[in-house]
Amino acid sequence: MGDRSRKGLSVITVTPARVALACFTAALLGGAPHARAGERVYTANMESGTISIIDADAMHVVATVDARGYQTHGLLLSPDRSRLFAINMHDGTLSVLDTRTTDMITTIGAGKMARAIALSPDGKELWVVNGAEEHLTVVDAASLKVAGRVPLGQIVGGGHLCFSRDGSRVYVTSPRSGTVSVLDARSRKVVATIEVGKAPTFIRASSDGRRVWGADTGGDEIYALDGSTNRLIGKLTVGRAPGDFAIVGEKLYVTVGGADEVAVVGDEGNEVRVLGRIDVGGRARGIWPSRDGKRLYVVREGTNDLLILDTASRKVIGTVPVGRRPVAVVAAR
Repeated sequence: MGDRSRKGLSVITVTPARVALACFTAALLGGAPHARAGERVYTANMESGTISIIDADAMHVVATVDARGYQTHGLLLSPDRSRLFAINMHDGTLSVLDTRTTDMITTIGAGKMARAIALSPDGKELWVVNGAEEHLTVVDAASLKVAGRVPLGQIVGGGHLCFSRDGSRVYVTSPRSGTVSVLDARSRKVVATIEVGKAPTFIRASSDGRRVWGADTGGDEIYALDGSTNRLIGKLTVGRAPGDFAIVGEKLYVTVGGADEVAVVGDEGNEVRVLGRIDVGGRARGIWPSRDGKRLYVVREGTNDLLILDTASRKVIGTVPVGRRPVAVVAAR
């Protein structure tokens, strides 16, 4: 499996691009690099309704946990890594796993077609996208009880969400309308709606709040929003059906399901460009970096496995079979 580049791609002009990507790095990797010792990788296996727990160094599954639901779709770790939150789309539930014992703590009713989850920066609230309802569900992270609902005014379908770094805003994607809704987290009201593409899904905010990055899975582009003005900055063509993304150093890695690739995005002369491509096959979906940034963990829903990529060589260094149709992955020390 190799790496190749393409020409003739559109670019996003971001000034300074290097600063924006570096800030996004801190947000995603959680600050300064750490050693990889003891790292655990978790995959959400959609058709199995299970969570695979992988030893990253030994490159094998150490446990498979029943997620207590069907179509397990989204994963999120608590800040202290003691709990793993898993969304079960078919059942509309949120399951909570104790990562130290691998016991399931509880399962919470979240809403119809619960699909994605985000944690407020203060660690107090979990917000859940319900694909078949016109609201988000808010869960108290301490009591693990539903604490309220946030009206959206539309059914977003397979949308995702993220908080701004300061927690003041929430960005919710809507594949149905091709938009991103910006909510004031305190008043829980929509303050802006931005047209971004055909069917936007994954979205993340930079650590300084200046940029919000998203993937138009229904098309072939990723896009950048201005975190202050709520305006679209630009788009970059990466390939058909871009999915999740991760940052390592000053590079953005995007899974491109329609091309069986991971696109490597970085800046050149104040322009964000596709710098290369890694052939991965198997309909790559979720992606997550190791704590030290030396590896990428990529799940392939077409081949039911986890790929481990070396970021320096851009080569596959390991393949671990997991459950049926893995769609999300997270990692922790």
